[in-house]
Amino acid sequence: MDRETLDYLLSSGKYLCFNPTDIDFQEVDDASEGKEAEQNQTDAEVGDLFDSPILKNSVFFKEVATDQRSGRLYTSTRFLMAFNMENPHDGGASFEVVPGKLDKFLTDYYGGIPIHLSDHDKCVLDVFNRTPTFDPFMLLAQRGYLEKFRSVGDQHFSVTTSTASEVRSIISIKARQLVQLAANAGIEREKINATVLEIEDAIWLTQPNSGTSRVFQDMGIPADQENAVLLAWKGISYYEHMLREFKSDYLNMLSWLGSDNSFPSDIGLLGSSSATDIREIRKRAKLILRSAYLKAADIMRDYHASYDNLVQHHDPKPFHTFLNNAPIHFEELGMCVGSFGHVNNAWKSMTNDGRYPRPKAHNLETFYRFICELIDLRETS
Repeated sequence: MDRETLDYLLSSGKYLCFNPTDIDFQEVDDASEGKEAEQNQTDAEVGDLFDSPILKNSVFFKEVATDQRSGRLYTSTRFLMAFNMENPHDGGASFEVVPGKLDKFLTDYYGGIPIHLSDHDKCVLDVFNRTPTFDPFMLLAQRGYLEKFRSVGDQHFSVTTSTASEVRSIISIKARQLVQLAANAGIEREKINATVLEIEDAIWLTQPNSGTSRVFQDMGIPADQENAVLLAWKGISYYEHMLREFKSDYLNMLSWLGSDNSFPSDIGLLGSSSATDIREIRKRAKLILRSAYLKAADIMRDYHASYDNLVQHHDPKPFHTFLNNAPIHFEELGMCVGSFGHVNNAWKSMTNDGRYPRPKAHNLETFYRFICELIDLRETS
């Protein structure tokens, strides 16, 4: 990742980039996870996300690429040990977060001085690897596992009440439709509401219970995959909410990209070769942006179609297939939504929602290159 791409990533949100020292102190929706947070703002052992000073002062980011054989999107988690944490834009040493190997990487980097990460830090890194974005909502979704060894401050799980309410509503609707099938199959009416809450809570807390275990057993989902499916189901519900939030922004940005305003104001001063380069990278950025959004929309379309087949036509096979592949859909959907979130924030900053005069060539070229380098969709148009 070059310096300009890193600059854009650091300044355009937390979807695919996470700086532990850059925390929003907002109201945390404690009720959303059904637990009281144990926090002491003055106690680093409780408040900080990491134990290791190395990780506390690093910047984490996702690298998105396409598997050329399968065409599937995937992410790797990397962290940047900044040369100057006061200004991480200056760059630094970068490592991939590989389970079981990071201690050795760091030990080698520090010239053989043994580096041993705590069990807590390994838990946090595992959470980072299991989720396609660093949204506080996705960290909150795994707070129970993340706090396996010690508590973490509420500031790392900053989710607004409105977001939590919207996502829970999406989950609740699906849970009620699912249980209604059981009612039609003969479950007593008085048990319906209790079963709805069981499934809703299991998805919301990402913890299997008797309600989901029965459903998953009927669908042939192995018990050892239940946690991953529940996390993916909750994540898909969250990204569905985010897609709704982004829809008008996406249309505005696409309209801007199709207008003369997306060409440099000083294009007439460029040589023919430079002007051609700008046009080509603009075209590619527009294609990538459109492809990412359409891929996310296609995943949601498959999700709803498979669910409709289940509840309306009593055909469980499509939904069974979708749930079995839910972790893959979760990763691809999160990457598309997260990438768009960064691009959207960067575009708004550069153009004031398209209202500023046309940017100059250098600014536009940097922005278009950021889009192209943020997500690789060469095999998934």
